[in-house]
Amino acid sequence: MEQVIKSLDALYINICVTYASLVFFYFFLSSDSPLGPNSPLYKRVLFGVLCGAVAAFLDRDLFRLSDTVYYSFEMIPLVICVFYVGWFSVLCGFMLKFFLTGMFTIDNLFVAVMIAGICYFRPWRDNNIRTFAIATSIVLVIRLIVSAPYLNSWAIIWSSLGYQLVTLFCMFICYHGLGGKFRYVRAFFREKENSSMDFLTKTFNRMGLEEHLKAVQKNHSGFGLAMLDIDFFKKVNDTYGHAIGDEVLVRVANVARMMLRKDDVLARFGGEEFVILIASGNTYECVKCCERIRRAVESTVFINADGEPFKITVSLGVANYQTGKSLQGNIIVADGALYQSKTNGRNRTTSV
Repeated sequence: MEQVIKSLDALYINICVTYASLVFFYFFLSSDSPLGPNSPLYKRVLFGVLCGAVAAFLDRDLFRLSDTVYYSFEMIPLVICVFYVGWFSVLCGFMLKFFLTGMFTIDNLFVAVMIAGICYFRPWRDNNIRTFAIATSIVLVIRLIVSAPYLNSWAIIWSSLGYQLVTLFCMFICYHGLGGKFRYVRAFFREKENSSMDFLTKTFNRMGLEEHLKAVQKNHSGFGLAMLDIDFFKKVNDTYGHAIGDEVLVRVANVARMMLRKDDVLARFGGEEFVILIASGNTYECVKCCERIRRAVESTVFINADGEPFKITVSLGVANYQTGKSLQGNIIVADGALYQSKTNGRNRTTSV
């Protein structure tokens, strides 16, 4: 009886350590975006290393069949890792466990075989209960094959089956529990993204602009701010109707987005005006960026409700972002440059 209580105690501790560790690591690494197979490399490496450390910890409590063959809960964090973060992350985790648990051991050999078998089905791409069932079947079958020569009494057989079932149950609890956290985090960031996006043009709104301004300030010592305004937009609405006007806004936003680089940020400021954060402190580069947009819009053909083509132009004003001023203060400066473009004939870029 005392031995049973000790086993249950160790089982409970291992389950708590595994689940709590994985959830904590996942939330910690999802502070600014959901952790997953496409997350930054350092996040995937860190999560894999942490899973490997938990796997090495779980390797302490063993169900021994011989001196070299035993069961433990070590597979659980590695399986969860490959499902939610991908193959590279679990490789990092396995390498850490490999060095912490004796390196070239029979156990590490079979763990590697199990992980390779699970990775073959790419569960991070098709994460569902079917692929999870395949993964658990791989673990179960390989364990049974390895342990078969040592199952020489009914007592060992029943104990072995019991341990296998408990392992699979714990793995399912961790998989299902982390899946709930995964969906919650993704929904949270999706809602956050939607609240910072302009519904019509799918560019950032003012809230999204302010959030991305922080990232631009963190990653770039100097950058530019441009104001873009569609020339005679009221005439477009009056002539072709507001539905066509909305299509013009969407097309201009799409054209501008295609002309921008990865670190540049486009936001709808209101009406037919857009704000662009240009990730360069060089005024010449900022003007070149705006000129690409201006020429691309000028060459774009729009279609009215009767199927007739028409064209529009845009005017832009550019200024270097001054960190001593607020966002609104810098917008006022760029707006002054935009006003000069308007008064000088429109369809041009002016810098100050």
